Amino acid sequence: MVVAGDAAVAMNDDAATMELLRFLASPEAAGVWAARGGFLSPNRHLTADDYADPLTGQVAEQIVSAGDSVRFDLSDLQPAAFGATVGDGMWQTLQDFMADPSDVEATMERLEAEAAQAHGE
Repeated sequence: MVVAGDAAVAMNDDAATMELLRFLASPEAAGVWAARGGFLSPNRHLTADDYADPLTGQVAEQIVSAGDSVRFDLSDLQPAAFGATVGDGMWQTLQDFMADPSDVEATMERLEAEAAQAHGE
């Protein structure tokens, strides 16, 4: 299963920061977000019934049951400047290609150049 994701990152390890991260990883926090809609959680303690609608609940259960077969999509595996910034990098190049797919070679060259720049090469 290929997914996209966001992560919470601690910039320091003080007690309040660590407590916030523990809460964000808890079933209680995930349940609040799931009930509001527009959110999928890998938290194994949620059920399909915790979600705002049945389809979202089914998708969430599939993510959890996929276990080690879950993979993050390309945009999550790249530096943000290349992979996931609206109007920049791969995101913009592929949008431009979809609007005018006439030059595959130029699109590939542009992607290579932008990837090299984002990776500091």
